[in-house]
Formats: sequence, structure tokens, C-alpha cells
Amino acid sequence: MPIAYTVLAVTGVVLVVTELLLRRWRGIGIDARETAVSAAVGSIWFATKAIGGATGLVAVYTSVYEVWAPWHLDIGTPLTWVAYYLVGDFAYYWVHRAEHEMPWLWASHVVHHSAKDFGFTTAIRMPPTEIFYKPLTGLWAPLLGFPPAIYAAMAAWGLISGQLQHTQLVGQLGVLDRWLATPSNHRVHHGSNRQYLDKNYGGQTMIWDRAFGTYQPETEPAIYGATEELLNTGVSGTILGGYPRLLRERVLRNQTA
Repeated sequence: MPIAYTVLAVTGVVLVVTELLLRRWRGIGIDARETAVSAAVGSIWFATKAIGGATGLVAVYTSVYEVWAPWHLDIGTPLTWVAYYLVGDFAYYWVHRAEHEMPWLWASHVVHHSAKDFGFTTAIRMPPTEIFYKPLTGLWAPLLGFPPAIYAAMAAWGLISGQLQHTQLVGQLGVLDRWLATPSNHRVHHGSNRQYLDKNYGGQTMIWDRAFGTYQPETEPAIYGATEELLNTGVSGTILGGYPRLLRERVLRNQTA
């Protein structure tokens, strides 16, 4: 496994253990079963992601950058990094929104939202099935001429900052909540409360949520978990996400057609 993945794995474990200890110290309840399922699913997701990255994804992106990009942006220019940050957040917003609005993508993404506990382990409760579509959604970077050397650094930042958003330890942060993807805003995103559904899609900022009408501040405690429980809430059932229900519904429709 490349050293970058090892560093990320160790960082993730340290953050998870630290948060669990702080939650226990502050008397914030911990659902041991949910935490264990999230950790197991997250480990499988991370292994899938690491194997995928190590076996050709970077090479594919590099090839697209070299062959298809109409220009090559200068990695030494700070504006290149700022542009990557903002364009990446814009792309993330729409991909994330599509994962909530399109049934076949939601069937994958619901794995992440199925957790009824909310903490750092929720952040790694990600669907291994996303490997079938997420690589395609990242093609904007090489096609727009962003140097491949940027990708790993920004991906690592995205994973770590994303993990830090999944916590109940940090309260509201005033003006920061209006513009950044803070823990408060992400608690809203994970809430199944009626006013919280399909809100706060941004991965790094709330700019696009505010621009496109999906921003919602935290006004009451979030009720965590998806609005429809998975058919099987064990590790294997969680990994399969909503696909068993989709297939069952399709079979029933075919039988009654």
C-alpha cells in the first residue's frame, strides 16, 4: 500500500479513537453496534479505494490530463490551488446532490446515511459500490488541466476535513456556519428531520447550497439515520445499501405489470 494511504489510515484511526474517548468523557452516548458496523464497512471501503487508486486510477487521470486537457495549469501558482478547491467543491455539490436525488445512486450513498449514531466512524461508513461511478465524476480535474500532482494532496485534505465534520463534539460556529461545511451544517445534512432532508450538500463550503437553495442552518437536534432502514443492517447488508430494496421493488413491478 502506498505510504499516503498508510498515513491516511493511521490518521483516521487516531481521530476515531480520540473522538470516542472524548465522547465517553463528555457523556455523549455511543452506539457500540453502529460504531462497529461503520468501522467494518469503512475498512472495506478504504481497502477498495486504496486498491483502485494503486492499480491505475492515477495513471488514467494522468493520461487524460496529458492527452485531452486543452491547457495545463501551473501547479506553482496559488490561484491553481484555489481554483481546484472551488471547482472541486462545485463538482462535489452536484455529484452529492445527484446521489440523493437519483435512486440508483442513492442506493449506494444510503450506506453513509444509514448510521443512527453520528461521529468520526460515520465519516468512514462509505459505500464500496461507489467505485463503480465515483472515478468518472473526478474526470473534471484532468480535463480542465489541473496537474495530477494536486490530486493526492487535495483528496487527503478532503478525507480528513470530511471526517472532522462528522462530530457532535463541536457546536455551532457563528458566521463560519454560514459559509463553510462545519460540523453543525453536516449534522443537518445527516438529519432525517423533515426540514433537514436533502440539505447542505457542500463538501467544503456552503457557497453552492446558498446559491441553489439547499442551505439549512441547525435549528434543532438532528435525528440520525436514513428515512428508510436498510433491509439488512449487518455489515454485508449495509455494504449492499439500498440495492436489495430497489431490486425487490423492480421484481414486484414486473410481476404486477
